[in-house]
Amino acid sequence: MDLISELGALAVATRLKRLSERLAGDVNKIYKELDLNFESKWFLVLELLSRRKTLSIVDIADELKLTHPAIVQFADQMLKAKLIIAQKDVKDGRKRMVSLSPQGVKLLKQLAPVLAVVKKENEIWLNEADHHLLEIMSQLEAKLDTMSMYERVKRSL
Repeated sequence: MDLISELGALAVATRLKRLSERLAGDVNKIYKELDLNFESKWFLVLELLSRRKTLSIVDIADELKLTHPAIVQFADQMLKAKLIIAQKDVKDGRKRMVSLSPQGVKLLKQLAPVLAVVKKENEIWLNEADHHLLEIMSQLEAKLDTMSMYERVKRSL
């Protein structure tokens, strides 16, 4: 019995999280087997910093549409792994500005061929389904941008 599947729409967030954790866990196994000191959850921050150079934690959270506490946690872990460097903003000492460290830049180059394979395999896997999951997810995200689930439930209560 799979309670989460059985609950259907009532457990949609949990089901999406379970799928996410399953995919991330498999990719993390690959990183570990290749002796890459990297966690899949750090990828978006690493990629964003490679494109934008230096950003505040708040800017990263806003740009990725992730929570501030999640980005703080990722940044702390990435600092410990020496993948980023952090310094106080010269204009606002309360802000922590982060950028890739030389080790982070090197790791991103090492990850490139692995990421290319992950992307290819994700595309193959996604195409095995009868529907286009990424398109459906974009539509669902747009609907939540129009009216959040909080607003929907509150309205119906």
